[in-house]
Amino acid sequence: MESNLPEQPTFNESKLKETLRENLRFLKSLLYLTKKVFML
Repeated sequence: MESNLPEQPTFNESKLKETLRENLRFLKSLLYLTKKVFML
């Protein structure tokens, strides 16, 4: 049980980073599309 404890936070952290990265990618593409629309 104790050997499992240290691994839990690192897993959650990587999961969070992954989510943030995907959100950032989504926002960037959204911003790009918005720019495209406003250019037209």
